[in-house]
Amino acid sequence: MLLDFDGTLVPLTSDPDQVRLDPVVRQVLRRLAHHPRATVYIISGRRLANLRRVVTVPGLHLLGLHGWERPGVSFPRGERRLLREAKRWLAPRLPRSPGIKLEDKGLSLAVHHRGAARPAAQRARRVTRQARDRFRPGLHLLAGKKMWELLPAAVDGKGSATQWLLGKLPRRALPIFIGDDVSDEAAFAVLPHGLTLHVGGKAGTKARFWLRNPGEVREFLGRLEAMINCKRPSVRSNS
Repeated sequence: MLLDFDGTLVPLTSDPDQVRLDPVVRQVLRRLAHHPRATVYIISGRRLANLRRVVTVPGLHLLGLHGWERPGVSFPRGERRLLREAKRWLAPRLPRSPGIKLEDKGLSLAVHHRGAARPAAQRARRVTRQARDRFRPGLHLLAGKKMWELLPAAVDGKGSATQWLLGKLPRRALPIFIGDDVSDEAAFAVLPHGLTLHVGGKAGTKARFWLRNPGEVREFLGRLEAMINCKRPSVRSNS
């Protein structure tokens, strides 16, 4: 199982640091993480250290920064310098309006516009795109729900992270990916034969199936646990 976090396992909020996993979801994830027939990964746009603080479920495999923060991957030093330059250029040009927030993740820059007035959001989008154009090809822009994120070119999203994970799984494993954001579409695209579920609706997504909200994700996880707990029928010998 490959799961997004914000908007999938927990509802989207104005303060991401205050989110908490529903107790039922926490318990189901804990049991699935230790089930012999399941392996559970959470792939989030959050930094890995932040994800560890808010998840706190033993046995889960956590990947941060859209799957880029994972074992065996190191961050190019030159990209850090480029991000610092981009922040110095971008910060004073963003509108000082309610709802507009620049988040420095250390390895990326996220411009949030949740709750911002439309003119302010449009101006923030224009300035963020100008920053992308100014610092490309070293940086690229990833759109998300109520935000835009400037990322190093090496951080190419959840699609490549998903392919890396598939290479670690048994050939007969069934990959299940659940996500709600634009960043999850790249993962849906590389799983044409997997079980892909988009949270929020069925329009404009590469996922094969959809769920309405994190509440339905909770129900799906519960049903999945019940299904894999069913014993396989025994094969009787005629000898």
